[in-house]
Amino acid sequence: MRQIEARGKGVWSGVMEAVGRVVRTKKVAVGVSGGADSVVLAEAVWRAGRKPVILHFNHRWRGRVGDADAKWVEAWGKKRGLRVVVGRAPKAGRTGEGEAREVRWNFFRQAAKRCGVKELWLAQQADDQAETVLMQLLRGAGPDGLAGMAERSNQAGMVVVRPLLGLTREEVRRAAKEEGLSWREDRTNEDERGWRSRVRRKVLPYLAKSYGREVRVALCRAAEIFAGEREHWKKELGTIPVRPDVREWRKKTVAWQRRAVRGWLEQVAYRGANYAEIEGVRNLVGVGGTACWQLRGGWVKRSKNKLFWVREMGRIAKRAR
Repeated sequence: MRQIEARGKGVWSGVMEAVGRVVRTKKVAVGVSGGADSVVLAEAVWRAGRKPVILHFNHRWRGRVGDADAKWVEAWGKKRGLRVVVGRAPKAGRTGEGEAREVRWNFFRQAAKRCGVKELWLAQQADDQAETVLMQLLRGAGPDGLAGMAERSNQAGMVVVRPLLGLTREEVRRAAKEEGLSWREDRTNEDERGWRSRVRRKVLPYLAKSYGREVRVALCRAAEIFAGEREHWKKELGTIPVRPDVREWRKKTVAWQRRAVRGWLEQVAYRGANYAEIEGVRNLVGVGGTACWQLRGGWVKRSKNKLFWVREMGRIAKRAR
């Protein structure tokens, strides 16, 4: 990620530069909530000569206001001759942030598949990155979690592109005002029942005041450093066998083993493994005989010096000793 120097006037040119730098295909989808960030991104993609599919998801948290947001996005897309696909949560009412994210991603994946689109563009910017890194740190995440969001990554069977990570929230809004763009304000962003909202409105300002400097820049820099580490480890680990031989893994350092376990689990489509799950699987490397470790979506079995992934729920696995 490269921080775009955009001070004073001319922020819009920085947005267009960021978009132009990562465009690789004509057929893309853009997630548009109606907020300033997503409107700026979608407008820039459209002005760059693309005709993106606009994806909007209504979480149904805000009743008529949420419905009005969906209609506003539909009108915005229609004015530009763009296809707009709107999704709705199965039931109204506030849910947890994790559940909301999962439902939204399911919609993105299904809508993109129906539209024949393989790239999804999202409008997270530097402030979102700083919040993500701090939240991951407080969760006890490892280096991959602290790498934050990548500018280009593979998620949910799609290529996800985030071109605005080098711009702050303030700069994105300044770009919108430069071009006379309108947007919708989501008041749920001010609702401090959500963890991210509390981090944004309370924790980061408190840290900046106590530390005497802007901590968002430091957090984004840390994310960039850890992202480089992540790329290094991908090359270091190389191709991980479908059924790894624990006798080879046993020779490696603890750091190597943890990276290998995470990489292998992601390879078998088990993402988001936490520390306890990683360590549980890693313990299988050092034991003899046959042993298993239960995970949320299945279990890992060690047999004849090989690790096997079994996608089976409800089995109580024998813990490694």
